[in-house]
Amino acid sequence: MARTIHLQSGEVERAVVVEETGGGFVVRVGEHVFAIAARGGEGGRLDLEVDGRRLRAYAVRQGAQTQVALDGETWRLERTDPRRRRTGRAEASGSLQAAMPGRVLDVLVTPGAAVTRGDTLVLLEAMKMELRIQAPADGQVARVLVTPGAVVERGQVLVELE
Repeated sequence: MARTIHLQSGEVERAVVVEETGGGFVVRVGEHVFAIAARGGEGGRLDLEVDGRRLRAYAVRQGAQTQVALDGETWRLERTDPRRRRTGRAEASGSLQAAMPGRVLDVLVTPGAAVTRGDTLVLLEAMKMELRIQAPADGQVARVLVTPGAVVERGQVLVELE
């Protein structure tokens, strides 16, 4: 039986239809259909096979949101209720965390800086990938808790926004 999950990343909301199959899932996002097999591991690691391609992702839950790192990109996803649409432009608040262990390559913001949704705040290197930690919405940097060269653990707070 298929179920529909509504996810939002920044201002983009998508209906994702998920159907469980014998060996995994069939996932539909708009006109795109993916065959996915997934196996969870330690530290939020997910070993995936998407349409025959092997991938490794990391996910960390942060309250109502889940931060997912895959192929050098990071997304903050939140389940939404399509009956309760948000109005206006979202504003950022809270903390941005490392989705997996790694090393800080660069910090691109300072406390007090205004940020716009999608701005890269921190560059991390993890598992030979460069991950861009981006602002989920417009806001202001309250604190920067890491410096270039620092080694971070999964779930460690990197930047706080207000």
